Amino acid sequence: MVEVIESSFVVPSDETPKGRLWLSNLDQVAQSAFVGTVYFYKKTEATNFFSVEVLKDALSKALVLFYPLAGRHVVGSDGRVELDCNAKGCFFVIARLECTFDSINFQPLSELKHLFVPNIKMAGSPFVMLMIQVTYLKCGGVVLGFAFNHVFGDARGSFHFIQTWASITRGDLSSIIPPSFDQTPLRARSPPIVKFDHTEYTGETITRPALTSIMTTKFRLSKDQVRTLKSRCSEVNFTKISSFCVIVSLVWKCYCVAQGLDPDSTSHIIFLVDIRDRLKPPLPRHHFSNAIVWRSLQSKVSKITSNPLRNVAESVRSAVDSVNDEYVRSLIDYLEIMKNEVFAKKQVPESHLRVVSISRMPVYDSDFGWGAPYFASRWDVDENRTVYINNESGESGGLEVVVTLDSATMHCFEKLFNEELNTDNKNSSSIGPKNHIGQSKL
Repeated sequence: MVEVIESSFVVPSDETPKGRLWLSNLDQVAQSAFVGTVYFYKKTEATNFFSVEVLKDALSKALVLFYPLAGRHVVGSDGRVELDCNAKGCFFVIARLECTFDSINFQPLSELKHLFVPNIKMAGSPFVMLMIQVTYLKCGGVVLGFAFNHVFGDARGSFHFIQTWASITRGDLSSIIPPSFDQTPLRARSPPIVKFDHTEYTGETITRPALTSIMTTKFRLSKDQVRTLKSRCSEVNFTKISSFCVIVSLVWKCYCVAQGLDPDSTSHIIFLVDIRDRLKPPLPRHHFSNAIVWRSLQSKVSKITSNPLRNVAESVRSAVDSVNDEYVRSLIDYLEIMKNEVFAKKQVPESHLRVVSISRMPVYDSDFGWGAPYFASRWDVDENRTVYINNESGESGGLEVVVTLDSATMHCFEKLFNEELNTDNKNSSSIGPKNHIGQSKL
């Protein structure tokens, strides 16, 4: 059992802007739920290894730059969610666990939150924006657990905050880039102009069937395996297809077979796209908000399973590329019209998969002065039919694909996925016909 030694609220060290912060429509449809990452650090002989005083002092300084994280989210008179920048602070817990890294059971990964992340009851307020737990282990190692309120801020913003806190802690102030909280570029147009069908935000509710059990499995893909998969998606230059598109396609193909979907039925895959570089003009790279949109792709199951990986990946790439300035403006205007009648994160039916990738995020750029973490993982990975893609630790260049499925489907999926990873011939596959040259796109 985790022993809580101390809990408190850490406030900004200096005066910060006060008042209500307007949140965009993309924030409005984000769930008020906590998401985050758990970091594991091995003991070193460095002075003041993860000193509570040093961490708190640096955190209070980081909150001056990221002052909305010290506030609370509220509902304004117009029914929109707003951020009250009141400097009440983030929730900070010091804990101890009488175990070593070797004795921690990392399966399922979702259990990490029960050990290393504060829960909302401890904080005493469902409106707090950030919760942090520092857990000291018997072996001398330390675990940092972060829980960010998704109502304001996506993964890129949360990692920017962690980078900043780490930089201040280790005394490297030259690398700090202040965040931008200007939401003006994400305002709806007047009048709204909707040019696309935004089916990802239709508000359709789906009843999830009762499950006897679900499994979360982590697949490790080496750099060479990723390169081989990408080479199967191009005749000449495999860099044209991103690792994301290739892995999403492979997961989709394997899932359709493992789940035993009717070949004549339709399957959907839904994923997040960062829009910072896709707007005109682009948002600052350190823009802090939910600057992400859901995008989906659907196809007849028989086409997903019978087409080569290359064709499926090209269709995924087209869907990603379609998220441009015009598309995002249309979505923001659509949300303005629909207001509270949309649901950005729906429960996933049997024929659908949801994919979240943080493979381009600086997950391991979190050295607080005592070395980089040797392991990091999201703890909110326990939702069925959900896939997370992350970088492996170190300089291996590999990727981790964390998949959550019901146990019966997982056993078949794991077999298919591993077989596909070991297939080095672009025209060969363990799914569908062995020769797919000339098949049509999805």
